[in-house]
Amino acid sequence: MTPRTVILAAAHPLFREGLKTVLTAYNLDVVAEAADGDAAIAAAERYHAGVCVMDDDLPCGGVLAVRRLTYRVPDTAVVVLAPTLSADTVLANVRAGANGIVSKSTSALGLTRAVESVLAGQASIPRTSISSLIHEFRGGVGRQRASIDGRALFLTEREIEVLELLRENLTTAQIARQLGLSQVTVRRHLGAIAGKAGEPDRKALLRLVQVA
Repeated sequence: MTPRTVILAAAHPLFREGLKTVLTAYNLDVVAEAADGDAAIAAAERYHAGVCVMDDDLPCGGVLAVRRLTYRVPDTAVVVLAPTLSADTVLANVRAGANGIVSKSTSALGLTRAVESVLAGQASIPRTSISSLIHEFRGGVGRQRASIDGRALFLTEREIEVLELLRENLTTAQIARQLGLSQVTVRRHLGAIAGKAGEPDRKALLRLVQVA
């Protein structure tokens, strides 16, 4: 492995090509490309690149792919490209093992600096997200600690309620009736909980809470 090797993981070939053009212009060696999480992990296991630049919207679940890759190939760091840098998005990816997270709208220089920082053994998190991240790790206003399969999560009071009803094996419709919410809102809460737990969807989250 050479320290400046990179794997690109994103669903769309044109997006990956754009990333490759940017990174190679800064003397970074793109050794592999992947269109989904499984392919990204396989490439990391093969090349043991210095860093994997991963789209947050990767098929098979971006946060889940981060968690699996960093667990199976810990010597490959991960930089996540996210459409928004909300506290929940940053926290979920950091908990999953990401070393850096940058906005998809960042400049070529911004992306390269993030990759260079991670290759140098540093974290790369936007300054605007650091205070929110600290706030989240301390519990946050209106947030409570919860545990799923031994993983400590910070959830809103409503998310706690949804999670408890999910543990009782209630359907989305039943949870909605119980809490006086729409099914769309319940699905949104379930998606948020799944993201914080590093799971791709409701089914995976349900399997997890049933064995926890």
